[in-house]
Amino acid sequence: MVFVALCGAICDCNSWVEVASFGECKLAWFRKFLPLEKGVPSHDTFTEVFARLDTIEFYAALESWSRDVAQSLRGETVAFDGKTLRGSFDEASNRSALHSVSAWACGLKMCLALKSVEDKSNEIPAVQQLIDALDLKGAVVTADAMHCQVETAGKVLAKEADYVLMVKGNQETLEAELREAMIQATASAHSGGFRLARQGCVK
Repeated sequence: MVFVALCGAICDCNSWVEVASFGECKLAWFRKFLPLEKGVPSHDTFTEVFARLDTIEFYAALESWSRDVAQSLRGETVAFDGKTLRGSFDEASNRSALHSVSAWACGLKMCLALKSVEDKSNEIPAVQQLIDALDLKGAVVTADAMHCQVETAGKVLAKEADYVLMVKGNQETLEAELREAMIQATASAHSGGFRLARQGCVK
C-alpha cells in the first residue's frame, strides 16, 4: 500500500480516492513488483491504514532505509536546498505554504533526508541539523548563498566533507576577499605556465 500510495503521489494524486483509482488503472504494472492477488485496496482501506501510521516513526524508518541504500557518500555531491510545496497554501484556513529543506544525493538521484520548516528564514538551522544527522565523510556539500555561514561550513568540515557555497554581494568583505583570491590564483597559474613554457624552450 505504501508503494502504491507513493507512486500515486508522484503522479499527482491528491486524495485516497485518486490513489485507489490510479492503482486500479496501473494494476498490471504494479503486479510486476507485487502480487496484489486481490487487487488494489479500496480508498477507505488506504484512509484507515495511513490514519493509523505513526508518521514520525514511519519517516524515521524511511530515512534509515535511504541511508542504508546510499551507504558511503564518498565522492558524491550532496545538495542542500529549500523548496515551497506548490499549491500548499490554503487561503480558507489561513494556512501558510509548506516549506522544507532536503539533502539530495545528486549521483544517486535520491533524497537522503528532509526537514519541514515554518518559512524560508528557518532554513539555516534546519540545514545544520541535517548535516549533523548525515554521514557526509568524503562528500561535497553544496548550498545557496543563504547557507554561506561560518557555523554551517564548520559543521561540514567536522564531518570530513568539502563544501561549495555561493557568495553574494550582501557579504561584501567575503566577496571582495574571494575576488582577490581568484585574481591572484589566476595570475599565479598564468605566470607558472609561462615559466614552464620558457623552461621547455630552453631545454
